[in-house]
Amino acid sequence: MSKCWSLYPTERCNAADCRKDISFMPMKRPRANGSVHEELSRSSPLAGAMRELHRRLRKSDTGHEHLGTLDTYLERGRRLLHAGRFAEAESNFILAGDSYAQSDFHIGCADAIHGLGEVYGAQKMLDRAELCFATAKWIGTVLRNNERTSQATLRLGVVSRRQGKLSKAKELLAEALQIYTKMGNDYGCINTLYELGRLYLQQDLRVEAETRFSEALQICASIGDNQCADMLQRFGSLYAQERQYSKAEELYTRALSAWMSLSRNTERALTHRQLGDLYRDRSRYTEAEDHYKQAFTIYPRIPGLDRVIMRDRLAEVYLKQGRYTEAEEHCTQALKYWPPEWNENTSQYRAGTLQKLGDLYWTQGRYSKARDHLTKAIDLTLKQDRPKAGVFRELAGLSQVQGQYSEASDLFTRALSIYTSLKDESNRAKTLHRLGDLHWRQGRYSKAEEYFTEARAVYASLGSKFSHAKVLFQLANFYQVQDCHLEAEKHCTEAMALLTSVGAESDNAEMLCKVGQLLQQYNQYSKAEELFTEALQLSALEKDDSSRAKSLWKLGELYLRQARYSSAEESLTMALQIYTSLGDYLGQNGAQSSLADVLRSQCCLVDAEAAFQAVAAFYDQIGHSLGAAYIKCKLGDTYRQQGKHGEAFKLYREAQNLFEKCNYIPGLADAAFGLGHVLRLQGRYSRVRSCFFEARNLYASIGNQIGVAEATCGMGDLYRLQGKYSKADESYIEARSTYERVGSENHPVGLAGAICGLAYIHCSQGRHSEAHSCFEEAKSLYDGAGNKLGVAETFCGMGDLHRSQGDYLKAEESYTEAQTIYRQLDHSPGVGEVACGLGYLRRMQSRDLEAESLFNEARTLCSEEEHGLSAANAALGLAIVHLARIECDTAASDVRKALAFYTQADVLPSKARALLILAQIRGLEHHDDESVAYIDEASAIFSQIGDEKGVSLCREHRLHLAHQNVETPTLASTKEQHVPAV
Repeated sequence: MSKCWSLYPTERCNAADCRKDISFMPMKRPRANGSVHEELSRSSPLAGAMRELHRRLRKSDTGHEHLGTLDTYLERGRRLLHAGRFAEAESNFILAGDSYAQSDFHIGCADAIHGLGEVYGAQKMLDRAELCFATAKWIGTVLRNNERTSQATLRLGVVSRRQGKLSKAKELLAEALQIYTKMGNDYGCINTLYELGRLYLQQDLRVEAETRFSEALQICASIGDNQCADMLQRFGSLYAQERQYSKAEELYTRALSAWMSLSRNTERALTHRQLGDLYRDRSRYTEAEDHYKQAFTIYPRIPGLDRVIMRDRLAEVYLKQGRYTEAEEHCTQALKYWPPEWNENTSQYRAGTLQKLGDLYWTQGRYSKARDHLTKAIDLTLKQDRPKAGVFRELAGLSQVQGQYSEASDLFTRALSIYTSLKDESNRAKTLHRLGDLHWRQGRYSKAEEYFTEARAVYASLGSKFSHAKVLFQLANFYQVQDCHLEAEKHCTEAMALLTSVGAESDNAEMLCKVGQLLQQYNQYSKAEELFTEALQLSALEKDDSSRAKSLWKLGELYLRQARYSSAEESLTMALQIYTSLGDYLGQNGAQSSLADVLRSQCCLVDAEAAFQAVAAFYDQIGHSLGAAYIKCKLGDTYRQQGKHGEAFKLYREAQNLFEKCNYIPGLADAAFGLGHVLRLQGRYSRVRSCFFEARNLYASIGNQIGVAEATCGMGDLYRLQGKYSKADESYIEARSTYERVGSENHPVGLAGAICGLAYIHCSQGRHSEAHSCFEEAKSLYDGAGNKLGVAETFCGMGDLHRSQGDYLKAEESYTEAQTIYRQLDHSPGVGEVACGLGYLRRMQSRDLEAESLFNEARTLCSEEEHGLSAANAALGLAIVHLARIECDTAASDVRKALAFYTQADVLPSKARALLILAQIRGLEHHDDESVAYIDEASAIFSQIGDEKGVSLCREHRLHLAHQNVETPTLASTKEQHVPAV
């Protein structure tokens, strides 16, 4: 009867077996009068085993009565073992063994002892398992029962392999194979060849392992899948672990077909689950969801916790897809059905589900709920050190995000203590790394250095080159911030060498992508591109669509940084298609966001805005706080480029608040940088400096050299507009140096911005040839990068330059080129700036009606709230026109508006020019004292900013005013240039 319940098809009895077994069954309790019985009764191994059974039986309070036949205990033990309920399984096997021993039914006794060995093996109690299997083997040998002997020998070989006794394991498995072959037991041969293959894999003898696997699969094919479906499943699991996904998928599919034809629902559901795991690990989420759902529909017919596990698996897939509502629902339902009485592993299952919910709430920024669930997970893992340490570390990360640094430090320290006691060096190093980062963010540099150095030593001892390189980069950042530049360079060089070594040695697409990303972060673009390309080739070879999509995505982002827009668009479009086919919504929206960035960089701003809004809607829907913050930043960039400065400012502030909640340094730096830009464009200069300084410091803290250069360039723009030319010059040169060191081909747009800033300084200082050279260089870089806004800006600057040189024809050509581009891009502020420049040109040509019309157009397009500087420049131009007509009241009103902006924004060059015009107006109105005061104030400003030409002009004004000369040279009546600040 017991064989009828066997999990293995070939072990189930047929009619002949039944007749044979019945012939051996005694009608009454037999006496030990045969030689075999005498030997068994005298045997010390059997006696020792029985004593162990009795001892454990007395110690165990099973609460079970002796129900039914002896075989009931054995079969119940097997079912409980299969369900993972090990304590109950152990009790039933002990009861069965004790009962069989008392009845002198030695085969049953061997089966019970074998079952106990399986229980201990499943719980990694390998010494006990070895004793049980050795006893079962001995009984089988004495009884000359090859079936029991071979089974026990096989399991002994497996236990020896797990104990690391590889030579002994090989001998035992070879012995088992010999017995099975002699018996003609194909199923036993398949099983033993499988275990031999695993032994060879453990010894890294892959050719020998593959040979054994091939032999086993050939036998499977010869006897038919229905006879060995469970072995097909096991081979599928093995190949999945070895990343041979196509083989694993094929074997699982064959097993599934066999179970369906055999109408075996339990096994069919398990195979669906395994296929789901396979597709989940390969990020083929749609297929994974389909198989999990099929398993989920089968499990209600089967008692046990499998249906709950399916809820947990579905929740995991939904988390990966970004379907957070469905994930939360399944996790919540799973928690209801994890009753602690099922088995001793239930608490660990519950803890895992609680962790998933904690991660979900953390991602959504629901920190109090995340904390509650992670705390409950800790309570459930109190007796399990390793899981408990993992939850400690996760909760510490949450505390760090919330700024609760002392609590985070305490939790990290507790996790570190557990990993140290477990001698888990890998997790100890990771925890040390996290502790170093925690102290680094608090500005406790000596403590941070101590932890980073210790983590580095552990990573080095483990040979973990990638993690070793990461901590070296952080140490380099640490030394850079402390101005220990030689030490920083030394650590960077060492880290680069390690990453190059990892890239050369690795044949794993995912690891190659990680190394590529780290190299890209530190501006090693050519090396990063090589690794991304290699990862793409490997993933295509392995038919790993998830890794292929990620490689394409990262390549696209690299090309975007380098302004290689067509290549970026091609890679990102392919990544988007793969993510869509996989049902990976997070990957899909990530690639879509990068494609929108390509559109924005090419100034297709309307399309970019629509794409970003679609991604923003997705992140808002699922409550992904970090993703939502990033998209708000990107939308802010898009609105800023469109001249919608008020909307951009609002989005940057919202992003900044979200990043602060997440304590995410790169995002905080990006938001501060965006705010600095938009505030400068709005003319709110008092806050610009603090934003750029904050961004610069944050970028420096994470080792982002390009971010530092961009923030430095932003500071240069501010200094230039305020007339602080020496500081502006230093900022632009520093930024230019960084871009050139990284490689001008890698960041052409940033480099062009720094050069363009230098051109404006040269223009303001009258160094026209240098200004022209810089404008041409910047235009070439913008043009090569396909940045139309940048090209338009350089044309506008060249128009100002030619106007200041009196070359009106070239000035008009440049302004017209800029105007055409701005209109193509529907960029109203740009059109307004060009109108302002053309207005000054027409004024200098004495074409005042055209000038007035152009200045009015500029004022219409550039509102005071959104574009303060451009609006002020247009108002100043109108004042000059009205002054030329001796319309003093109107001119005074316009110039005072411009002066108010220049004063509050501290735009000194333009403020001085406005004061000169106001002095001229008051002079014409015979308010000579006020006029002189304005002239003196303007002269002081020109002197402060080192503008000798401006000082000379003030001197002339005062001299002519003293002589009451009607032909006083004014900004309205002369060809004196006025380059509006842009």
